[in-house]
Amino acid sequence: MNYKKFLSLGLCILSLGAVFTGCGDSEESNSNAAKADVYTESGYPIIKEGEEVSISFFTGLRPSVTTYDSSTNPATKHFEDLTGIKMEFIETTDADKKQKFNVMMTGGDYTDVVLDMWNSHSELALYGQQGLFIPLEDLIREHAPNIQAALDAHPVVKDTWTLEDGHMYTIPRIGSSTHSEVSQRMWLNKQWLDNLGLEVPKTTEDFYKVLKAFKEQDANGNGDPNDEIPLSGAVSSGWNTNPIPYLANAFIPCTNTSNYLNIDENGKVYFAKVTDEWKEFLKYMNRLHEEGLIDPLLFSQTKDQLLKLGSNPGDVIMGATTGGSVSVFTNTTNYDVWNQYIALPPLTGPEGVCSAVRSPDYGSPVLSITNKCEYPEAVVRLFDYLYTEEGLIWSQFGEIGNAAIDIAPEGSLNIIGEPAKYVRLPFDNIKDLSWNRMGPDYRPADYDLWFTAKENPAQDIEKILYESAVNDYLPVAQDPATIMPKVAFTTEESRVIVDTTTNMNMYIDQVTAEFVTGTRDIDAGWDEYINTLNSQGLQSYIDVNQAAYDRNY
Repeated sequence: MNYKKFLSLGLCILSLGAVFTGCGDSEESNSNAAKADVYTESGYPIIKEGEEVSISFFTGLRPSVTTYDSSTNPATKHFEDLTGIKMEFIETTDADKKQKFNVMMTGGDYTDVVLDMWNSHSELALYGQQGLFIPLEDLIREHAPNIQAALDAHPVVKDTWTLEDGHMYTIPRIGSSTHSEVSQRMWLNKQWLDNLGLEVPKTTEDFYKVLKAFKEQDANGNGDPNDEIPLSGAVSSGWNTNPIPYLANAFIPCTNTSNYLNIDENGKVYFAKVTDEWKEFLKYMNRLHEEGLIDPLLFSQTKDQLLKLGSNPGDVIMGATTGGSVSVFTNTTNYDVWNQYIALPPLTGPEGVCSAVRSPDYGSPVLSITNKCEYPEAVVRLFDYLYTEEGLIWSQFGEIGNAAIDIAPEGSLNIIGEPAKYVRLPFDNIKDLSWNRMGPDYRPADYDLWFTAKENPAQDIEKILYESAVNDYLPVAQDPATIMPKVAFTTEESRVIVDTTTNMNMYIDQVTAEFVTGTRDIDAGWDEYINTLNSQGLQSYIDVNQAAYDRNY
């Protein structure tokens, strides 16, 4: 039933409530008692033998997953066997999940649980206020000791997702790899540098000269000086495949995780994309584009097209791109290709700025329980398992001994030379081994050190990512105190954010592409750009963020 219709009907019959209160309370009490009777006291299974509990989930399909149905996906089968819960999935593509989620919620025919939607504070607050999402903090405290322990160990995550009304409407995914905090990396073709006798660039001007040489000097050495694409990427999709954040940090420290909102030394919120430094960055990007150093498809191609470009059969034709790992532009087993690339340290800009994009771990809002769920305790206890090491391994890799993961051989060492627990196996072309980390789980601080290092360090992408993060990126990453944190907003503030950001973000994306490609002159069009954002509510957007920041810090 449509929620609004349900609410109207409830108001109409409210006056009759006193007549039937005793009966209603008794029926509800009996119903709750019956539901409680299906649970085991603790541990697993969650559901008593002989009882049947089915829970519906809405989610998008992760890479390497074609379905979560237990008849195909062994991770789901394991979770069902462990808990006694029948899991029914409504699945959609990752690209379509948000739109279909919105349609589902608006229509009122929604599932018991929503997974991997990454709903914002504003969305969680609105769904919580409407009663569509239920509060979870008491359920976690009473039935999920592993989740509670993770939240206690990461108070910033707990504070981040405890909203203004005091409730948590999400179970957040907590913890990430060391390299994930600074995963906006530039991958540069070192083989091309060597072919042309060039040094690794350290400044934005050096980088410009390198790209120019890639374009003009037959960098791949195949005799065709016109087949090289110096710098590519995919602005609108992919794991950090948009080169803008990486390059912008040579002009002004900023991060897309805060929607480019920074905090100055006086505690004032400001928007990086309207600063003079951002304007100079756009001029740099326009210079690269005007000289043919940027892929013309940068703003339009998908992550799949970028992967195809980086995996070009025959000669390597891409000089540089950004991404969280080499997997964004080629198969990780294709060592001959990705071994040509290095993780380029952050560049220094014309004013001496050198910063890496930092993505602080505030937790990711990847599970909410709706008011249609009759067994919320079962859901919370199920996902509490994913906050154990065993549960995380099942979620991310699947069963130990499959094609993705196994116990490390005796004497195996990790990437810093300590004893390892597990060995990761290449499984790029194998589907449906696990959930591929869909939904909430917990990675502790030593997660990167669980796994064996490869015998050949040049083929060990995890070692490369870890060392790049520790040695080059984290030392210059943006100061967390200057990043607008994720904070709880009031209902009215949430409405302001929803009302302003949709139009502003669309306009910024459009104008950024026009500034970079030269279809709009930066100097001549800058004032109009600022004025348009102001007319769309930029100052109101900043003001509500300032108010929320001041309440929390």
